[in-house]
Amino acid sequence: MSLILLAMTLSSVFPNTGFRSPPRHDGAGYAVLGWSLASGLGYREGSHPATPPHTHFPPVYPLVLSGLYRIAGASFTAAHALSVAFTVAATIASWYWFRRLYPSGIALALGSALAVNWSWGRMGGAIQSEPLYCLLSVLTLLVASGARANRPQQGILLGLLVAASILTRHVGVCLAAAVVLDMLLRRRVVLAVVTLVTTSICLVPWLAWLHRVGHGSQASLFEFAGLPSLLGRQLLFYTRRIPDQLLGPFVEIATVYVNRPLISALATSGAIAFTAIVALGWWRTLHSKRRRLAGLVPSCTLLLLLAWPFTEAGRFLIPLVPVLLIGAVEGGSELFRHLRIRHPRKWAAWFLLILSLPYPLYAIATGRAEAQRRTYRDFDAACAWIAHTAPTPGPILTHYPADLYWQTGRRALETSTEDPDSIDRLIDQYGVAYLLIDENPFTNAGADPLSRFVASQRNRVQLAWGPQGAVSVYRVIAPARP
Repeated sequence: MSLILLAMTLSSVFPNTGFRSPPRHDGAGYAVLGWSLASGLGYREGSHPATPPHTHFPPVYPLVLSGLYRIAGASFTAAHALSVAFTVAATIASWYWFRRLYPSGIALALGSALAVNWSWGRMGGAIQSEPLYCLLSVLTLLVASGARANRPQQGILLGLLVAASILTRHVGVCLAAAVVLDMLLRRRVVLAVVTLVTTSICLVPWLAWLHRVGHGSQASLFEFAGLPSLLGRQLLFYTRRIPDQLLGPFVEIATVYVNRPLISALATSGAIAFTAIVALGWWRTLHSKRRRLAGLVPSCTLLLLLAWPFTEAGRFLIPLVPVLLIGAVEGGSELFRHLRIRHPRKWAAWFLLILSLPYPLYAIATGRAEAQRRTYRDFDAACAWIAHTAPTPGPILTHYPADLYWQTGRRALETSTEDPDSIDRLIDQYGVAYLLIDENPFTNAGADPLSRFVASQRNRVQLAWGPQGAVSVYRVIAPARP
């Protein structure tokens, strides 16, 4: 069965992965940090002219990339292949976990649904921290549900896995909370203490680094003002995205891209019903010792995500796909039971697998992943011009400094303000040579503040390249006003 799941996962991940594509967005940030570590610069933003210490991303994935770079050099292909390996391992580990919760037939259906899941496959080969985090989180669940999980020495292993998860993605604190809470409910107090102590010891160096630098950590991004309205928006967002994670981005298309009131209302109503089924399934798992973690993990995680002011277009839900599948099966089986269908859980699992297949097959057949990669062609063309043609030396001001640095080798920085005078001072402070402006990086994204600067400060810049699509490059031509 492992070989079957291996083949299914690879058939899903490979068509979705551009092995020659450079890292993008957060992935580019991770890649630059990995290169900084590999080149001896330390945990610093090597793309920035001042190479400041970094505190936003935790260090495990950059450390893994730095090891890869030392072996294979700065290879896009190797980094993508490593993510594929993590995803394959996470899928097989999830299947082993499913086997501890269900009979073999249901576990196979769940493992197959995970292997072909469109979002799991789309992210599976990306240069991002998700594949590694998915593997670490599933290994944590596998160890926590093992037959020997009541031995204190298992607490050390669990503590190491939990710490590695947190130091890969900070949302791992929710995984830690779920695991420890499950131990306490099982009255395994010693195991919980050993796990917490081990985890805490492993986190000390990172916490000390954050304290030493003193700024830029993710904790500073929480917005307590307007929290009630934020909770409402996030609740609606994740209610819509939960069915999309399992079936395909149908609700997103209806509510974001089509966005007609009637279609949006119908799609949202369907999403509410589907999410309610999943939530019912999680509620059922909370009443089963064997499956309780499958309900605790999403419950703890979503409590944080509802208060977190960013969504990353639903990317935060990808590590939850295994427990989303369990929630859908448990909730669906309750409906089938009311319909007096025999073996309701088995039918729910295989029905979910059937529902999971159409969109991944469509996406692979029509090359949706390749079409998405082509949306970066204008940005890549601008980077190629900067790398090979731009005559003026100096750093670049752009919204995506790590992406630009990775493709051009030119130091780059971004602005944290929309105020033209502040941007003007930033240009002079670092001797910025060019501005790269990308007007349409994401659906419904706000205007690039640099475009407003260009519109209001025509005497400071001159068009040097483009516009090609929504991307332009401007050369800085005048000194700042006194």
